[in-house]
Amino acid sequence: MKRPKVAEVLPRGTLQRFGIAGGFNTFIFWIVWEILRSTFLLEALNETAMWSISWAFSSVIAHFVHRIFTFDGRKNVKNTILGALSVYAFGMAGSTLSYDALLTLSDAPIRLLFLINMLCWGLFTWAAMRWIVFGYTSEEE
Repeated sequence: MKRPKVAEVLPRGTLQRFGIAGGFNTFIFWIVWEILRSTFLLEALNETAMWSISWAFSSVIAHFVHRIFTFDGRKNVKNTILGALSVYAFGMAGSTLSYDALLTLSDAPIRLLFLINMLCWGLFTWAAMRWIVFGYTSEEE
């Protein structure tokens, strides 16, 4: 019995493939966030700053993970990194504001707020990366 290739089961550009790579990227983000929260920086700055720093750091890694695994290298890396960092910058601002709002408005555990916020902004990031940065069209689906 012939085993299907990853691309046959999870085509490039799909939300499922993005979710797998995004899980890895989120894990990197979470580790950096937890490390920063356990240092003196949390007292010197605040929760929102720890979120922003972690987001910025993991965004650069995420671009290359998505370029290699989720999407492809059809476009010049100079173009995709600029587009991706623009998407991530917008996402960082939006997710930081929503994270700060969730912290202020909710008594929910901080890690639950983390998860909710990351899932919502992950959908935005997938759509922007798919159609704007890497230029997937309906003909390729």
